[in-house]
Amino acid sequence: MPDGQPRASVVIAHPLPTHGGQMRNPLVAGIARACAERGWYALRFNFRSVGASTGTWTAGREEAEDVGAAVEHARGIAPGLPLGLVGYSFGALMALRWVSRGGRVDALVLVGLALRSVTGGDNDLPPVPDGTFIVAAENDQFGTAAELRERFPHARIAEVRGTDHFFVGHRDEMTRLVTEELARTLG
Repeated sequence: MPDGQPRASVVIAHPLPTHGGQMRNPLVAGIARACAERGWYALRFNFRSVGASTGTWTAGREEAEDVGAAVEHARGIAPGLPLGLVGYSFGALMALRWVSRGGRVDALVLVGLALRSVTGGDNDLPPVPDGTFIVAAENDQFGTAAELRERFPHARIAEVRGTDHFFVGHRDEMTRLVTEELARTLG
């Protein structure tokens, strides 16, 4: 919650639940704090079957619906305010899938969008809309910034150098890139 009157809302989707991802992930929590400091509501949520969330894990087949439900909930909390969506890793993939199915937000930021799964196979990624902002790690084991640039030449890719998929030691830089991009649209 921001200290003053909120100017926007941001929904933040967490990384892969089968590998410990949940809404209290330090990177996700850091993005939420930075959003609140900017004067925006920040809504973190757990995907189905994570923590106290109900439902059954579907390995990504239906979790994009959870993104849509969180966005609708955020719109209900703050009707009429601009709304941003941030996804990290699995959350980025689910946010992208939701948008590709017609979901709409005012600002979209994907962090650590993985070209490859934890098993090494290629992820089934929908098209990335032109101009989408992606924060990528130089040495991301699931898809480097260079690989993302090659795969999505019309996306805007901000590279965080000297780190991997988890942004250890570079979380402040990643968070700054995310909030600066959101601020371009959300104010």
